[in-house]
Amino acid sequence: MAVPVIHSAVPIYPDARLAREVITGWAAVPQPAVIFDFNGTLSDDEPILFRIFSELFDEHLDWAMTQQDYDKHLLGHSDREIVEKALEITGAGGHDVDALLELRKHRYRDLVAGDNPIRPDTVRLVQLLAEHDVPMAIVTGAQRDDVAAVLSTSPVGALIRVVVAEEDVTRGKPDPEGFLSGAAHIGCAPEQVIVFEDSVPGVRGALAAGMGCIAVAVEPSDELAAVAPAMVPRLSVDIVEHVLPSLRR
Repeated sequence: MAVPVIHSAVPIYPDARLAREVITGWAAVPQPAVIFDFNGTLSDDEPILFRIFSELFDEHLDWAMTQQDYDKHLLGHSDREIVEKALEITGAGGHDVDALLELRKHRYRDLVAGDNPIRPDTVRLVQLLAEHDVPMAIVTGAQRDDVAAVLSTSPVGALIRVVVAEEDVTRGKPDPEGFLSGAAHIGCAPEQVIVFEDSVPGVRGALAAGMGCIAVAVEPSDELAAVAPAMVPRLSVDIVEHVLPSLRR
């Protein structure tokens, strides 16, 4: 009797053993440290950002940006770079970048005010790392006010004090400047740091800084899968549970 073939609707996810091996190697260094990207990684807010930018670009640049446009051209870049790239793509001149960024900032604050985008599983991971004295920082292309607005209403805000934001660097991702600055602020060498990122520029920047990196994506793009050493679908405590005895040293 032939065995029926069952076709799953769930996409095949990259081998979880790769992420486990990367974390095992990271936990063996003298002082393991963590750097989180913010938008789409620590903060589950990429759908919010896409909504805001698509509305702004439709209203002010007459550009009906698609999700594919956003993922291909804008994801992973700083807020300023996103607006500048949108102006370049549309050829819309005469627009004030700072004015568009200010509009984006106010809409973002309104949307995150009632529903903090740092999810409970992620909060618990950060708490667990803090309990094991793991230094942590945020390195992001987001504006500092956005990060502060989210951290101020999350338990994570009291645990991650170092934030390298868009205003703190001269070159955004994939340049390693922000990652190296974040590591310096928490007093760790690049080889002691594991970075959690959700974009191709972010992964490339972390690797260029000499750091380990794990991509975070439920449905990773082919481009992200090609550059990331390992991937996990989301941030949760099960990522580090197997190395807790090493961290306790």
